[in-house]
Amino acid sequence: MSKINGNQEIKTIEKRLQTLIQSQDSTLESAARHLLSSGGKRVRPLFVILSSHVGPDKANESAYRVATALELIHMATLVHDDVIDYSDKRRGSWTIEKKWDKPTAILTGNFLLARALEHLSFIEDARIHETLSYAITEVCRGELFQFQDQFRSNQSLTNYLRRINRKTALLIQLSTEVGAMTSGADDKTVRMMKQIGHYIGMSFQIIDDILDFTSSEEKLGKPVGSDLRNGHMTLPVLLEMRQNKDFKEKVSCLSSDAPTDLFIECIQQVRNSGAIEQSKMISAQYLNKALKQVALLPNEDLKPLFRKLIKRLQHRMR
Repeated sequence: MSKINGNQEIKTIEKRLQTLIQSQDSTLESAARHLLSSGGKRVRPLFVILSSHVGPDKANESAYRVATALELIHMATLVHDDVIDYSDKRRGSWTIEKKWDKPTAILTGNFLLARALEHLSFIEDARIHETLSYAITEVCRGELFQFQDQFRSNQSLTNYLRRINRKTALLIQLSTEVGAMTSGADDKTVRMMKQIGHYIGMSFQIIDDILDFTSSEEKLGKPVGSDLRNGHMTLPVLLEMRQNKDFKEKVSCLSSDAPTDLFIECIQQVRNSGAIEQSKMISAQYLNKALKQVALLPNEDLKPLFRKLIKRLQHRMR
């Protein structure tokens, strides 16, 4: 178990991804390659491979197929997200819509999803297909809810948490849950792995929402405060609105046509508010819940590897 090499696993997944985005259509392949070359942490594939060591049939071909397919599904959601949000930049590079056009972006997302499903067709376990299919539907619902909630200032924290669960946490939850399934783990262990992935995924998205205010454009690869500029009410904004009526009034005036100065003013206010520390605490609570579940895992060799990945997530908040 201690021989698991995260860097080597990522290289293996990267090679598979390079092969899978090949297409007879040069535009689709070029667009997919453009997205792939812009980078990414490959967190989801790593969690799949790690989780595939909890059962008796460790790190088999099914695990690698799930790991690669989940990254392709994640990439597809990013492309479609950028179309919905009219985003110009993704990880410091032009989005596919900006570099090519909207039809190419939509079709590239569809192409990546099709490739993922094709890669998964080798797997015979019906539970894996059912779990993945249901989750992809939920991700689509999460995206729809986010679109419907744009510039809606009177939404609850529960609404926000439900939305990020569908949009982001679900794919990380799938990584640990389905990764465990591929190894032949028992139902109790699969449920435990699912819970670990859920907690990590929730924390992961909250950290992203914090960094959207506290990081720099250079590090983000997109303008600071992009979420708010796109009308997405994230945790720091919701918390600041709760404790500051004047700020809530400002946010209620935001729209796609609102002046840039108003957005900058709101972004600066959140950046300098106590809502950032509050959000960090909530994110840390999710990670601590994940660590408590990791401590209950039956495999002792797996625990330090999960803790190492979780610490890496904690480090992103600093």
